[in-house]
Amino acid sequence: MSERSKRYRNGIDGGILDDGRLRILMLGGFFLLVFGMLALRLYYLQLYRGEEHRKVIAGQSIRYIRQPGMRGSIYSADGVLLAGNRISNDLVFYPAEMRRERGKEPLREFMARHAAMLAGILGRNDYPDAKKISRHLRNEPGIALTVFKDLTPRETALAFEALRTMPGADIQRSFIRICPENKLAAALIGYAKKEDPARAADRDKFKYYIPDIIGIEGVEAACDRLPGSAAGLGLRAYPGYSIIQVNNMGYAHRELLGKKEPLPGSDVTLTVDSRAQKLAEKLLLGSVGAMVVIDADNGDIICAASSPGYDLSRYYPLTFEYHNELSSAQHDPRLNRAFNQVYPPGSILKPLIALAFLRNGVNPQETYYCSGSETIGNAAIRCSAHRYAGADMDMESALEKSCNGYMIHHARQLGLSALAGTLHEAGIGQRTELELRNAAGNFPAPQLKKTLYKARWNEFDTALLSIGQGLISVTPLQMALIAGAFANGGTIYVPHLVDHISDANGIILYKRQITASSRINAAPEHFDIIRQGMFRVVNSSGGSGRRARVEGLELYGKTGTAESGSRTNKRNITHFIAFTEYQNRRYAACITIEDGRSGGVTCAPLMAAFFEHYLMGN
Repeated sequence: MSERSKRYRNGIDGGILDDGRLRILMLGGFFLLVFGMLALRLYYLQLYRGEEHRKVIAGQSIRYIRQPGMRGSIYSADGVLLAGNRISNDLVFYPAEMRRERGKEPLREFMARHAAMLAGILGRNDYPDAKKISRHLRNEPGIALTVFKDLTPRETALAFEALRTMPGADIQRSFIRICPENKLAAALIGYAKKEDPARAADRDKFKYYIPDIIGIEGVEAACDRLPGSAAGLGLRAYPGYSIIQVNNMGYAHRELLGKKEPLPGSDVTLTVDSRAQKLAEKLLLGSVGAMVVIDADNGDIICAASSPGYDLSRYYPLTFEYHNELSSAQHDPRLNRAFNQVYPPGSILKPLIALAFLRNGVNPQETYYCSGSETIGNAAIRCSAHRYAGADMDMESALEKSCNGYMIHHARQLGLSALAGTLHEAGIGQRTELELRNAAGNFPAPQLKKTLYKARWNEFDTALLSIGQGLISVTPLQMALIAGAFANGGTIYVPHLVDHISDANGIILYKRQITASSRINAAPEHFDIIRQGMFRVVNSSGGSGRRARVEGLELYGKTGTAESGSRTNKRNITHFIAFTEYQNRRYAACITIEDGRSGGVTCAPLMAAFFEHYLMGN
């Protein structure tokens, strides 16, 4: 082989050898780079983000459990507890601890067997079955399962003895809502129940959610939250939480990693006097209707009774049987007739109509000859004072004897527009600013008739309005406020049921403010004339409300009997409004009874009985 050929072959072999070494070096360098990057990444994760990852890992085994606090209480103005709480001893199972003791038996069957065993010892049959236990284990394994709630002292003693040899079971304390006065002021207090967790604003903050007791109706609902207070607390408490650690199956033990105690709810004190409320409810017993008594100088509600009533103590817990009993009642006991039922006012509207007459220039001494009825077109409206037919009536005597003809005569002359301003200032057709929901009723207006009946307002409508019939409806609350305006000279006050709200330390968070919602603009001498007519209603021998007279008490009033329903199913709605002064305090009231005989016969005696017993102690 030539020298040139040798050099050529050696060059190829050498090139191939050099290429192999290069590949090995490149592969080695690649692996070194990869391992270097992994080492740097591990170094970075451990040194710079180690704490963050440790928190994430810990977070996978830590659970926050929402803990509701004790709901606030509701008191009457004289300190009687109307709604509060009591401690309940509950028997609970801790799934994690029972799981360790179950052996090979499925946990739900193990728990169900022990629940049945305890039921036999305690003499109960309301224990959770395997299906309910399964649902709890699936959805809330970190929360103790309540097996029996509200143990009696005897049951508690038996349970403590049995639990000595039963792992994972214990006695816990919770709170149960109570209403120790049973039916008293039920329509005012309303009721509360557990909140639906799915609707709770803070549901996403907690793994396991124990809901609050929240207000649904009445004061329980109106004072559930208190905007503007230091902690936003109304009756509803501010929740706390517990921090627990769970295992890889999600089961938790009793040991806590941390805890924040909840803040108790605030207490609500009403303006209602429990003695007045009891008396009003007693007087209405067996009737369908309502009674409202207010302080005429500030709008505070002294009592507001609605009949028939219901037993709030049976709402905790509310059984299906009692719910069905209330729902199927002929007259719904849950309806607050004092605030939310509207009625035709009948003749209790006449003092307000007469005041409108005075504002529009009617001479109160001018007489009207009452023939016993007033004819409008082809229709005749009979006078409620028909036994006085053939007599001349001035304004005071027309109020005293409740003469329809007098009212109709002047209303026809003046027209609707002359009456509307006074009715509006008195709050007719308007909701009050009471803390609780309340009805507005109907304001008599041409547009209302057009909407309801596709017809125009006419003279007959004005005539009906003047005697409190036709297209007008009111609540007993509204008429009590109007009676108060006649007592105080024209001010319609904002009614209040809540006097103040205070926190657990007694610090006042809210205090009701005395404010006027409107004023009936009439001269003082005009109010004097109306008051004198209302005095004669009660205190003259021919007054329509003479059965309301109370010896030693200067009572002013007005009777009313309105027809309600269809022509084939007419019924009487009877009323009596009144005001009086006793020991430098002025009171105003309205009582309404459905299917009564008349305001003078049915309602006036009840008003007399109320003021005689409440004010004079007879």
